[in-house]
Amino acid sequence: RKMSALLDGNAFAALLFKNDGYNVNALESAIRKNKVDTLQYLLQLDAVKMECQSNKDIMWRIVWWLNKKPNDVTIKMVGEALSITQETVKELQTHKIVEPESMTGFAEEHYSYWNESIPDEAVAKLRDESIPD
Repeated sequence: RKMSALLDGNAFAALLFKNDGYNVNALESAIRKNKVDTLQYLLQLDAVKMECQSNKDIMWRIVWWLNKKPNDVTIKMVGEALSITQETVKELQTHKIVEPESMTGFAEEHYSYWNESIPDEAVAKLRDESIPD
């Protein structure tokens, strides 16, 4: 919160979506750890919501993490904040993350999203938990 007060929304969002050595950004880390208070704060920021909704890679990764580390409260809150629908999830199933040209800076056990997919179960799981039709 202190950092977001010092930076404009776009600069803060750029830092938020910067990957760590494991190829995980701060929003994904909050989803992974079910940090509901942190997620509520981040997802009420217009620049963060806009980046999530306009960047298919970011939205794919959010849905992938919601499926990988499901928590009813987190799924409901993130799904509602970002207006994720069944159709959104189905569209993202066809999206592929492109493998970066360089792995410099990544830890050996980094997340390789380019080798992953969003399974059919994610559509049902996310829908059943909270996502509006």
